[in-house]
Amino acid sequence: MKKQLLSIFAALTVSSVMAQVPSPSWTISQNASFTVTSAGHRFMDAVDANVVWLAGYDGTAPGLNYNWFSRTINGGTSYNSGNIYSDTITYQLANLEGVDANTAWASAFMSASQSMGAIHKTTNGGATWVNMTAPGMYTNSAAFTNIVSFVTPNNGMTMGDPVNGEYEIWTTSNGGTTWTQVPGANIPNPTSGEFGIVDLYCKQGTSNYWFGTQKGRIYRSTDAGLTWNVSALASAPNSTVTELAFSTANNGIIYAQGTGGLEVYNTTDGGATWNLISPTPANIGRNDICGIPGTSFFASVDNQNGLISYSTNNGLTWTDWGSTGIGYVCIDFANSFTGWSGSFSDAANPSLGGIWKYNGTTFNSAFTIDQFLCKPAGNATVVPVNTSTGSASPFTFTWTSNPATAAFSNANATNPVITFTATGVYTISLAAQNPNGTSNSTQVITVLTCAAPSASFNMQATACNNVVITLTNTSVGAPNPAISITSNPATNVTITPGSGSLYTARFGTAGTYTLSLVASNAAGSNTYTQSILINNCTPTVGFTFPAAMCTLKDTVLTVNTTAGAISYTWSIAPTSGVGLFTTVGINKRITFFTPNTYTLTLRATNTSGTNSAVQVITVSENCTGIFENTNLANSIKVYPNPAHDLLNVILPADNESIRVKLTNVLGSVVYDEKISGVTKEKVTINTSNNAKGVYFLTVETKNEKATQKIIIE
Repeated sequence: MKKQLLSIFAALTVSSVMAQVPSPSWTISQNASFTVTSAGHRFMDAVDANVVWLAGYDGTAPGLNYNWFSRTINGGTSYNSGNIYSDTITYQLANLEGVDANTAWASAFMSASQSMGAIHKTTNGGATWVNMTAPGMYTNSAAFTNIVSFVTPNNGMTMGDPVNGEYEIWTTSNGGTTWTQVPGANIPNPTSGEFGIVDLYCKQGTSNYWFGTQKGRIYRSTDAGLTWNVSALASAPNSTVTELAFSTANNGIIYAQGTGGLEVYNTTDGGATWNLISPTPANIGRNDICGIPGTSFFASVDNQNGLISYSTNNGLTWTDWGSTGIGYVCIDFANSFTGWSGSFSDAANPSLGGIWKYNGTTFNSAFTIDQFLCKPAGNATVVPVNTSTGSASPFTFTWTSNPATAAFSNANATNPVITFTATGVYTISLAAQNPNGTSNSTQVITVLTCAAPSASFNMQATACNNVVITLTNTSVGAPNPAISITSNPATNVTITPGSGSLYTARFGTAGTYTLSLVASNAAGSNTYTQSILINNCTPTVGFTFPAAMCTLKDTVLTVNTTAGAISYTWSIAPTSGVGLFTTVGINKRITFFTPNTYTLTLRATNTSGTNSAVQVITVSENCTGIFENTNLANSIKVYPNPAHDLLNVILPADNESIRVKLTNVLGSVVYDEKISGVTKEKVTINTSNNAKGVYFLTVETKNEKATQKIIIE
């Protein structure tokens, strides 16, 4: 493989030659239900206290391509396993991450070419996996898929190697239904020959991502992958980052493997800077590392040395949990007291062992405090809610503040009163200690002079249905108020936050809607309402065409009178007997070959919707020559027919008035003259300005009428 690390695919080692004695804190043995002996476990993701997703492989042949997965939804009491892909030839697994009990994502690269790749998703517990790769994603021959990950069920990111000098990163905000590629301008450029590593990433909270490269660099995003910055290990610029974990958004640890061996670094500023821990700490596991949620602790495992350990001081020192003969490959915690570690199933019985569940003491310092606190003319006070837990006692607490100007009623109380005499940003820390160790947690509170919110927004007074409009939030307050917008009625209404103060709204049906914006901050809340009239802006559809025709094998053009459309669709039924049905601009040119009754339909569409107009057309067969009155018809002559510039009509001698009229197929009169008595026996009609086509000449006396079809060429 292009970038497969020993820390990812560990071979069966110590567990095959030594008796297994688990740590007292890891005595619960579980089995992932893989069907081979010595099955290894990797890509472990503990979603919560009940749900774990993981991948597996043959521990006696780790270099082969396996795409096994296993899942538990009952804390490990039972597992179900299966295959992500239908074969072991097309895709090679790069990472696996769970979202919930039914949903998980897998990324892979193409096995044959060791490049490109795809992302797949299951929503039914792994029974089926659907390819969710976006058009253009990982299709370049230089592409290589490394990661797919979600910080929330809707917000996710997938990352691959550089293509044309830019890392290929895509994001989604709708659960992977659609993906948008991150512009290269939002990603620091890779160095020469730099690439990412499969499954080498970390996420924290709902917005933080990190991934490492083989050039000693660590990329970070604080907005769920939309923009990135990068930091470098100054002392190891050519080392490969092999492990990466964060316990909080600021505290993290990485391993870097270079010519000098393993180096361990930590950070306290989210990865902006990295500090070398020297010498390399004892008891540190080299195969996998994870942060323990709800604490500032880390856990690590080592297959070569059969080690499982933890650190309570951001990686400076490590404590061995104590075990013998177990080759641990991966580890992950769902919370401060629920964790799993993957090793290898029994060498003789595949249904025994392979996964160890944590049952040791808890590490959980936790509390809640208001994010913002309003300071009146005097002092401001707040009482944090201490939610720390522990499985051993006595439990003691120590509260501190940075800056130290915040005063505690009792720094060792469970829930002290904190007094602030000045505005500013304060970091409140709680150290919770019991005989098993100390757990630390922090929260940030901003003390400020508040201004109650004044809610308002701007939007247009009228709009069309199904057309997206923009709302601009103009609310003010200190701190900046949180905004929520609702509609009455709410049916068929979509309101979506945009960038900055912008929101978008779309109304599916016509009517009057009242939008209410609620602005809330620590000083209170305020509501502003505004109404909008939504009009039905679907097109007004119409066209003209002769309802009755007595022309066969003649071509007629519709006249489309539709207003407000952006696209048109014509149809005719039946289609048999229609020899020509072609588009001319927004009209249709039609030729009928068979007498029949036809239905002509025009559908016109715009953003608001679709309307249609229908016309029934009767085409008759007896449509040539002179008709209606044979005597009058026999007494007039018309020439030339077809006509070019002039059309001559010889009229009968008659004392009565005679009317001569020429109309086109749409019924529009192009010539009309009334002649008295015998004063004029010949009428010459100038046809040079008339469009080519079929016309009808009508000669009419008081009691008679004759019509003849005229062709103008």
